[in-house]
Amino acid sequence: MRAPWINVRIGSLCAYTVSCLLGASVALDETVFAAGSEGAVTVVKEESIDAAAKAVIEDARALVAAPLRMTGEDWLKVGAGAAVVGGFVAADHSIQDWVDRNNKSATGKKVADGFNTFGNPVTMAGVNVGVIAIGLANQSYGGGSWIKEAGLVGLEAEGFAVVAAELLSNATGRARPEKHQGATDFRPFSGNTSFGSSHAAASFAVAAVFADRFDPAIGWLSYGVAAAVAASRVYTDKHFSSDVIVGGLIGWGMGKFISRQHAADPDDWQIRPLSMDHGVGTGLMIGKRF
Repeated sequence: MRAPWINVRIGSLCAYTVSCLLGASVALDETVFAAGSEGAVTVVKEESIDAAAKAVIEDARALVAAPLRMTGEDWLKVGAGAAVVGGFVAADHSIQDWVDRNNKSATGKKVADGFNTFGNPVTMAGVNVGVIAIGLANQSYGGGSWIKEAGLVGLEAEGFAVVAAELLSNATGRARPEKHQGATDFRPFSGNTSFGSSHAAASFAVAAVFADRFDPAIGWLSYGVAAAVAASRVYTDKHFSSDVIVGGLIGWGMGKFISRQHAADPDDWQIRPLSMDHGVGTGLMIGKRF
């Protein structure tokens, strides 16, 4: 019989994945709005969640196949990342001791709790959906699709990063610092989920996408916030330092990969004049093409 904690983790992961997919599908729906001078409005929905699901599946396939296309330089980067994580694993006990001696400030805990809340994957998904909404509004006034696309890519990258972090943390079964079982307590599939912070993964995935697609100042700000989220998880005894390092690397890698996958996306939302009723009445048509 499946352990109760597995049901809870699978249920939470499925709910989060579905919420990301629904958020993406809202923005990906191929909907044509015809608004005429006579006030008539026609809405024709030609695409649904299927379009978003197909795009995610294509990216998942590319992600699975990515190791086969990696160069020697790519593998060196992976090795360097693994070495960094290993170094922090070795230093986790000392770092956590220092944190425990210095995290007594009530103000510090309030600030950390704030970043914990902001870095929650559900909150980060909301940030991406907000960016998508702003992008669609920008397009409705004749702007380009780049803001909308940043939100869509950020949402997808975050989803992949969180799934990867959750799979890793469940597989390794490391106890969280707050359980006081030591930094080396790894019990695979035990229900402990410390090694691989989903907060750090989500935050760095979104930061990587925003850094690619917005001005450098926004990129640096996004990385700064992601680093603060990661630090807050250590400060509040939710994770060891290596947990947020590996989560951050997963998020950063996913963000860069998914952003690159969609780097050549066309400006697919169009706004053009529309005539109705044999030239009687005019308006605008807003549509999406594939």
